[in-house]
Amino acid sequence: MDRSKVKYLLSAAALLLFAQVLLGSAAPRALLPAPLSDTARTHRIAPNGPEAADSAARPLTRRERRMQARAAREEARRTAAFNALPQEERDSLFAAHIDSLVASQADSLSAADGTPPAADSLQRDTVRKPRAAKGFLDDPLDGKSTDSLVYDVRNKLVYIYNEGDVTYQSRNLKADYMQIDMNTKLVYAYGKPDSVDGVWTVTKPEFTEGSAAYQMDTITYNLDSQKAKIKGVATQQGDGWLVGGSVKKMPDNTFNIEHGKYTTCEETDHPHFYLAMTKAKVIPGKKVVTGPAYLVMEDVPIYFLGIPEGFFPINMGPKSGLLMPTYGEEYSKGFFLRDLGYYFTLGEYADLAVRGGFYTLGSWEASAASRYIKRYKYSGSFNLQYSNIKTGEKGEPDYIKQSNFRIQWTHSQDAKANPGSTFSASVNFATSGYNRYSATNIDDILSTQTNSSISYSKNWAGTPFSLSANMAISQNSQNKSISVTLPTVVFNVSRLYPFKRKERMGKERWYEKISMQYTGKMTNSVTTTESEIFSQKTLDNMKNGIEHSIPVSASFNLFNYINISPSFNYTEKWYFKKQEYQWNPTTNQTDTLASDYGFYRLYNYTASVSASTTLYGMYDFTKKRRDRKIQAIRHTITPSIGFSFAPDFSDPRYGYYLTRQTDSTGRFTTYSPYAVNAYGVPSSGKSMSMNFSLSQNLEMKVLSKRDTSGVKKIKLIDELRLSGSYNFLADSMKLSTISLSFRTTLFNNFGINLSATIDPYRVTPEGIRYDKLFFPGRITSTGWSFGYTFKSRDDRSQPAINDITSLPPDYANPFHDPYGTMDPVLRRQYMAQSYYDFSLPWNFGFNYAVNYSISYVNNGTTGYRKNVTQTVSFNGSLNLTPKTGITFQGGYDIKANKLTTSSISISRDLHCWQMSFSWIPFGYHKSWSFNIGVKAASLADLKYDKSQSMYDNMY
Repeated sequence: MDRSKVKYLLSAAALLLFAQVLLGSAAPRALLPAPLSDTARTHRIAPNGPEAADSAARPLTRRERRMQARAAREEARRTAAFNALPQEERDSLFAAHIDSLVASQADSLSAADGTPPAADSLQRDTVRKPRAAKGFLDDPLDGKSTDSLVYDVRNKLVYIYNEGDVTYQSRNLKADYMQIDMNTKLVYAYGKPDSVDGVWTVTKPEFTEGSAAYQMDTITYNLDSQKAKIKGVATQQGDGWLVGGSVKKMPDNTFNIEHGKYTTCEETDHPHFYLAMTKAKVIPGKKVVTGPAYLVMEDVPIYFLGIPEGFFPINMGPKSGLLMPTYGEEYSKGFFLRDLGYYFTLGEYADLAVRGGFYTLGSWEASAASRYIKRYKYSGSFNLQYSNIKTGEKGEPDYIKQSNFRIQWTHSQDAKANPGSTFSASVNFATSGYNRYSATNIDDILSTQTNSSISYSKNWAGTPFSLSANMAISQNSQNKSISVTLPTVVFNVSRLYPFKRKERMGKERWYEKISMQYTGKMTNSVTTTESEIFSQKTLDNMKNGIEHSIPVSASFNLFNYINISPSFNYTEKWYFKKQEYQWNPTTNQTDTLASDYGFYRLYNYTASVSASTTLYGMYDFTKKRRDRKIQAIRHTITPSIGFSFAPDFSDPRYGYYLTRQTDSTGRFTTYSPYAVNAYGVPSSGKSMSMNFSLSQNLEMKVLSKRDTSGVKKIKLIDELRLSGSYNFLADSMKLSTISLSFRTTLFNNFGINLSATIDPYRVTPEGIRYDKLFFPGRITSTGWSFGYTFKSRDDRSQPAINDITSLPPDYANPFHDPYGTMDPVLRRQYMAQSYYDFSLPWNFGFNYAVNYSISYVNNGTTGYRKNVTQTVSFNGSLNLTPKTGITFQGGYDIKANKLTTSSISISRDLHCWQMSFSWIPFGYHKSWSFNIGVKAASLADLKYDKSQSMYDNMY
């Protein structure tokens, strides 16, 4: 080495040694004790280096020992005062301590023992004094833990142990270990091993920003830039979960994911299936954009189901987008692609889904469905379906080509939206061929009668006036008949007492009990067929009219036991058409003349009086022993008798009836030219009849420990009623048929209703009744039915396909969530292909119905023919295992001795998937279908369907 260099090195070492002797060693840094909880440990960092060794070797002076003792007492006093504070105040001091760590470094010349530095020339130097330290962060940083918070002042680090909870602005981080670097403003966190019920696991940090929550293995978060680097994150987005191996969080809350997974399975540590994404970008609450991805099921990658790139909307509200189709095959129509369409959002209150489909053999279909809702105002839906069916070969007997459509509309108004008026609609109109050739579910297939109605009602508060209007359509798909009522308007004036005094004084007088009402009705109706509904013939056959009815009645009490009720009823009808007939001697037929249009007024009136009373009979079983189980039986009888009178409105002076020749022998018959109108005509023939009825019930009182009174009433017979009439002015068969009804409740809403009609007159072998009474009469018609539902659980749980007490999901889906207001976890549980409630072990229901009637025929013996029908229907469900259930429904026609259309379905819960199999084993609608798919709505198109259509049985 050069001698000059050695000389310079020795000179520098000597100079440094002289400076150390002159100035002394550097002052040790102070350590701020910060106990943040009663369980937290206080840590002090000892100085390092040779200066510390020299200080330890040198004995302390007396003054230094006093200073140390005083500092120790002050520290103990502060610690005791801090521990006496509430836990909330101790936790809130965390931010203040963090800021003070930096401020405590402002004066680096402070002595370790707290004494001011010795006066020397350095104090007189012109060196600029250090600035006051800036705050560590812009806002307070609050934190707490169940173990300890440790501050490393020298390295400016903070350590948090066991259930740490740190909040900064709108961000929160929870972890069992956290490290905060005050220089770089980085927060590093990870979990710790723990055991739950003997199973070892590792806790995970939880990071929350706003409404978004994340779980991860580790996280490094920059408080200043709001960026984060995350390992093993799992976060819920919509009704699915995003799991990322390596994730970068950007300041705008977007995520860049490498080696990520998207799944709807809640077991994010080991999902049953997922979409493996090589890379992806997540915009929370909006969408996920992914690069190359492929499906993995039960850890088995399925590369051929991969995609080069993908897009997943994860927003909770409705968004416009493509609707994925379904595919399959039907023997009669060929391969099909159905339900392909587009979904439109029409503002905040409505939406529209347009779909279409086609078959390879020429058939096609289209539909449009819209829903609308305005909270506290109204809600409804509209559905239009059109199909063009083409099956078979042209010219062949089985060739079918027809167009069918169906219109459905439901509308309901909130009761509070417009008090005093309501508007509702329930429209279900379809062509007769729709259910046969275009329906896709069993309920539509079996339906032969559909009804539609639109109604409006209005009442004026504080007045007796009310108005209602109704339009109705009834269809029968078997005979293609349609009954249309357009419209029916009713104006009503409720009961009023015109003679009642405004200020009553003394007893109520008899005429003050007289009351009257008014009802005005207007209607227009017709019954026709589908092919003639828009023809001139339908317009000509319209039945219309206006009817006014004014009943006047009163009620008096006779002898305190008998109620007397006289009444008088006046009815007037306004018609605008009459139809007359004329005998044609040339053709020997009755010709229908052209309708005569005009204004025609018809009226009639009746008078009646009735009397009724109630008789009670009781047998007391407690006269001898009061501890009898049956305490008493009470029998109640309510007899009623009434007389009514109506004049003969077929008298020529009224002009309501005419006569016409019916055959070439010169026989004549009486008819009314106004019978073609809506409300009929006044009755022909004078009538003075007596009406009678007898109603009774039977009750029993028994001892009961469950009742607070100690006894319980049981109805043995709810009602046994007999009624009929006797016309004194009839020329023959003055006694009417006798009506019987019986009603009883056996137990728990299980009751039996029975009704029958008895004809008291004999009949000839030719089927003609004649005036000869016999006892007990002949039952001409009767019918009764009963049913019951047995359930293993009685509650009000959500509707499901295996809950036979709820509506079918096709007609009432409470889990439909078009506006994103339902919790995604619940929606994922319920919005399956068909929700099956596995918590319902079993239920079973049945219904038995029997109908008996006779028709008078010329059979040469009895004169009548018996008609008996008996049917039994049943449905139910049963869970074979905790995750496998079976549902069934069917019936049995006893007269035909065969089963009616029946179906059986099996459902299997596969956690995040669901599998179902449905089978109609026999009959015209014989078919089956198999489905396995993801429960979540976001991946509803990830499924497999296979089926055999019922339409294949047609050929």
